[in-house]
Amino acid sequence: MTHSGRVRLNATAAAILALCDGTCTRAEIVTRVAGMADPLLAADVQAFLEAARRSGWLVER
Repeated sequence: MTHSGRVRLNATAAAILALCDGTCTRAEIVTRVAGMADPLLAADVQAFLEAARRSGWLVER
């Protein structure tokens, strides 16, 4: 839901964005959130990161 320029995030999305502080690589973020045992969640984290990049929320160096 968007209101006044704000986006409501679920807990997983908030955890992903909290790790986007410039100290972790994309792969490290996926591993920290999804672990090594959940390939479906890992794919979702990758998709979220890509959508966030396309939306301008993240800038990768």
